Amino acid sequence: MNIKEKIIERVNDINDPQLLDKLLQAIELEHEIGHFHRLTSEEKLAIDEGIKDADAGNLYSNAEASQLVKERLKK
Repeated sequence: MNIKEKIIERVNDINDPQLLDKLLQAIELEHEIGHFHRLTSEEKLAIDEGIKDADAGNLYSNAEASQLVKERLKK
């Protein structure tokens, strides 16, 4: 029996909803972290540029950002 099968077998024996919820949260977090590492080079550069802009004070309020998105979607 491989590790995944052992884990599935053990999880199937758990009846505590709180424990199952915590396990699901841990698995979902791992899934999200895994997807983060799959960013393309261009995506990583865009994130870095956004952080530099924010550090330089080039920020929009939530209302300003919403308005910019609305304007762009109209085009």
